[in-house]
Amino acid sequence: MKRKSVIISVIAVCLAFLCLFSGCMTSESWVRRTISEYYYRFDGDYSDIENLKGLSIEDMVGKLDPYSAYYTREEYNRVLADNQGSKSGIGVAYSFVSGKGVEIHAVVGNSPAKKAGLKAGDIVVSALDGEGNITNFDSSDAFSGFVTARAEGEKFTFNLSDGRTAVLGKEQYTASYVSMFTAEKSYEVYYDGGARRIEENAEGGIPQLPAGTAYMYMYQFYGGAAEEMGELIERFNAEGCTSLILDLRDNGGGYVDLMAKIGGLFTARLDDGKDHIAMVAKFKDGSEAVEECAEYPREDVKTFPKGADLYVLANENTASASEALIGVLVSYGILDYENIFLSDYGENPPKSYGKGIMQSVFENYVTHEALKLTVAGIYWANGKTIHDRGLTLEDGCTAAPAGDRIVNVGYDDELAFAIERITAKAAS
Repeated sequence: MKRKSVIISVIAVCLAFLCLFSGCMTSESWVRRTISEYYYRFDGDYSDIENLKGLSIEDMVGKLDPYSAYYTREEYNRVLADNQGSKSGIGVAYSFVSGKGVEIHAVVGNSPAKKAGLKAGDIVVSALDGEGNITNFDSSDAFSGFVTARAEGEKFTFNLSDGRTAVLGKEQYTASYVSMFTAEKSYEVYYDGGARRIEENAEGGIPQLPAGTAYMYMYQFYGGAAEEMGELIERFNAEGCTSLILDLRDNGGGYVDLMAKIGGLFTARLDDGKDHIAMVAKFKDGSEAVEECAEYPREDVKTFPKGADLYVLANENTASASEALIGVLVSYGILDYENIFLSDYGENPPKSYGKGIMQSVFENYVTHEALKLTVAGIYWANGKTIHDRGLTLEDGCTAAPAGDRIVNVGYDDELAFAIERITAKAAS
């Protein structure tokens, strides 16, 4: 009998509803009972949570791993909106670098920053507001303070260290998570009034890519990521591409069900009539649950074609769902270990993050507060777990020399290395 998928990425439960309604269960006791029943430790050591009585919510959560968290009603509502791709702001991750300015680490797809032309690696030195006042950025606080003080829709200008400027403003937007490039074109995902579209730019390609090779960058497993990847694979097929470089660097993961949907875009090529396990979750009580890859017709134009080669870029921040997707690809022979390129910064042995555990969110339906807990250990379809270890060179992965920790969506050291390997393979 076909196994049904029983894991969902967000589990909402209400414990002891009647007791809560009558006032005999406080938020503290709800948190304590939920932790005691569901919290999972990979090493099986539960000594820190054997007695949580009398502790505040903050102290109880403080005994858990860094992936667990408590949310008030307001915080939980923001988390739900954010994970569905609904964002507010300008859409950048950044840090201040002394002597340089504010360095952009990542730019969210379809964000004001993306539309203004900002990219990872840019250095923002100052800003000009709508009234002509200049703010020089000498700290992260100066940058965040400037952006926070702007009203939604108010336009301002960032001055970059290379002389460029970017005009943008805070706004509500739907984030996109996947983009693709060939030698001739770029394919970016945008949302207009909720409607998704793929914008092709004939001048935005990566010229160094060999003929027939596409480069695809995936930021996280949230929002419409699965549908975005399917539509970009459709473009991949329409262009007659035969090799794909999938960039999962700095991809910290996200929803398990999206990972399984994306996994199905690749396992569809197997056309073997079998169900394909995306991962197995093992819980505190010893029970197991199976997440299966989504099923797609073999002829679906949005699935990865049989015979095409796959390469993956990963680094120390490739974690959770992104590592699980790699597990799907490796377990079914779609991806060879040697074609996993791990960023080598020359300091420590290159590896991925090593997060083989799963979190679920428990909502209190009376108060609408929520608790995110680690609930299971994760194993690949081939029985392997990478928790606290990650993917390493010992697995047969390849070290890719990396000159910078900033991941540029486009041509950089690790991509150049992957291209060199693909070119050499084609020549042989």
